[in-house]
Amino acid sequence: MSSSDVSLFDTQFAINQFSGNETLLVKILDNFIQQYQHFDMLLTEHLQQQDLNTANQQIHTLKGVSGNLGMKALYQACKDFEVNLANQETANTLDDFLQVFKQTLSVIKSFSAEKGIQENPEAVPQQYDRAALIAALKRNEFISESKIHNYGKSIGWSSEKLQEIKLAIDNLDYNSAIALLE
Repeated sequence: MSSSDVSLFDTQFAINQFSGNETLLVKILDNFIQQYQHFDMLLTEHLQQQDLNTANQQIHTLKGVSGNLGMKALYQACKDFEVNLANQETANTLDDFLQVFKQTLSVIKSFSAEKGIQENPEAVPQQYDRAALIAALKRNEFISESKIHNYGKSIGWSSEKLQEIKLAIDNLDYNSAIALLE
């Protein structure tokens, strides 16, 4: 990976975020790619419709995710773009932001393809599901009830454990939910 790629995606930082588990990192990156593959079009659409609140929420979420995954340049671009949104100065800065976004997505796709890990989500071992849920909670992501049940089924929680974890998540007490999972 070139030094410019490292400024886009710090692989060592990202791997460390998942305690050295590259397989889990690639799974998370594949989810990121899938979730954000049309982000540029959605953001542009929100800006064209003058829906700055929604655009800001999406940029803010992307900033958190990119920061946690070692996407340094994208994280900084999101921070800068948030300031521009607050000042309603998006016309000249959107292209710069989208360039960083697309470059980062390209590097992430290359990293994921290089690792060559194509896993079936239903076949992922229990520890990956547990780690993925913990990582999502640490990023303060919203976890839907159906996702909680899917994780519970995959990991094999008892109904009591599932209820306890669900209650902590519903109360946005992610630290307690993480403690229950660890």
